Amino acid sequence: MPNKRLFDRRYGEGAFGRLRSMLAGPTITYERIAKNLGLTKQRIGQLAKDFGVDGRQREYERIVRREPRIIKKFKEYPSEIRAVMNTLRRVGLRVTPYNSPQPSTPNRVRTSLKMIVVNGALCTIQVRPAFRFRPTGREYARLDVGRELRRAHVALFAILKGRSMKLYVIPTSHLRKVSAVYIPADGKYAVGSSKKPRKDWTRYEDAWHLLR
Repeated sequence: MPNKRLFDRRYGEGAFGRLRSMLAGPTITYERIAKNLGLTKQRIGQLAKDFGVDGRQREYERIVRREPRIIKKFKEYPSEIRAVMNTLRRVGLRVTPYNSPQPSTPNRVRTSLKMIVVNGALCTIQVRPAFRFRPTGREYARLDVGRELRRAHVALFAILKGRSMKLYVIPTSHLRKVSAVYIPADGKYAVGSSKKPRKDWTRYEDAWHLLR
């Protein structure tokens, strides 16, 4: 270990204490310490070893403590996603983006285009147009229930028909044994329809109370 008195004499009064203090803070890089004391980065590495500092462990702690960097691949949300978010805000719900961790890139997150946080609940959004399964049949929209949707607490299912939009709030806990949900565009199942499920999904339309 360097002699405190000789170190201060060579690098200035209090240099020894500053070195010990900065080495104890993993967020401060060797390069920054070197500039502060007028030394090289290599010399700081040697001094760190003299003090028993594990350089690799220190670097790991520095990365872990660093604030996550948000990566955005888009300028703004798509128009249909914004429409859903604006609807939620108009009824008094708190809507914030969801920053998804990137397992392949440490300490980085990416703002999701399909998932948001509403009043603290993680929600996934699916926007689907209504269409006819048969030329003379009624119009339905399909909500796909897959692995990504089950990551969330609530599914926000928006049905588009022309310029109108119907929004359904369905807790994912109610979708455990379901692979897909069909909802009629007009909000009513036809009597005797093969698409009519055991559970009436239309009752989840504008179910804001499930997000409060």
